[in-house]
Amino acid sequence: MKIKTILILTLILTIPVFAQKEFSKVATSTAQFLKLGAGARGTALGDAYTALTKDVTAMYWNPAGIRKIDRLSVGASQTDLFAGIKLNFIGGVYPIDENSSVGLSVLYLSSGDMDVTTVSDPEGTGETFDSFHSALGITYAKRLTQRFDLGITVKYISERLHREEATTLAFDIGSQFDTGIYGVKIGMTLANFGGKMKFDGPDLNIPVENEGTGTDYDSGARLKTDEWPIPLVFRIGVTADIVGGDSEFYKNEENRLTVCLEGNDPIDHYTHYNFGLEYEWNNIIALRTGYKCEYDEADYTAGLGLDFSRIGINARLDYAFNNYGLLGYVHNYSFEFFF
Repeated sequence: MKIKTILILTLILTIPVFAQKEFSKVATSTAQFLKLGAGARGTALGDAYTALTKDVTAMYWNPAGIRKIDRLSVGASQTDLFAGIKLNFIGGVYPIDENSSVGLSVLYLSSGDMDVTTVSDPEGTGETFDSFHSALGITYAKRLTQRFDLGITVKYISERLHREEATTLAFDIGSQFDTGIYGVKIGMTLANFGGKMKFDGPDLNIPVENEGTGTDYDSGARLKTDEWPIPLVFRIGVTADIVGGDSEFYKNEENRLTVCLEGNDPIDHYTHYNFGLEYEWNNIIALRTGYKCEYDEADYTAGLGLDFSRIGINARLDYAFNNYGLLGYVHNYSFEFFF
């Protein structure tokens, strides 16, 4: 009863946060790759996955979700972004017992090789460089009551641009609560709670000439960089089975229809709203669609999933399609294996 009271109060207090439209805070944080989403199922549902997630990618969306994994699971996903940029996620979860699980994950984004250009060589010097961003995390989740799960992720975040690098530590804290009311489940996550990042590296050294002696010093001065926060995000989502599954409206053994709603409040942008719908037939094939509101370019999403358990293969394959407007279409592929 205490948990229900706390949950209701939390929902009431967060309504004004999602209702207000403040001034734009775009470009006020670094490590933007942390907001791109991991795994095809979640992205196909328009990122409305905080309350529903219960697979390996839960270590990205809501660490509490891995508590529901009942066997050793390993998963990977790849998102083909724009201009040859790729976002990858790899994770593994081990259930300690029926009440707790632990997991390891890495999220990383790579630009691929890019040409080095200068004022004197605008077509390229013949050299290349790359940009690499990663978040290595360890997650622990535990069931506190029959209806309430809590999880936490500690992660090491690194960004590298050529030879300049910035690092920090951060935490994700998440919960999932089964209300017991018409099959409604609620999920909440506070992601990327951590320190600031400041780039440093040898290319910040600049030569200086002593006008008095005419002597050149290769490292006579050093450019100063500012610290920037990482993108703190608060997500709160609601999901319910309308048909089949845990539905109290329409029982069905072969068909399941699930609806997901979510509010996403990042520190560096307006509040976003996400909607997702998933239909699953006979625990074999799933069709998904979603919609994103208050995003600069992203809007509708779609995807499908195949579970091979019925044919004796302990694996699942998922695909997602995302429309990013002027930036084009983005495809996401995910695999998960169970042992």
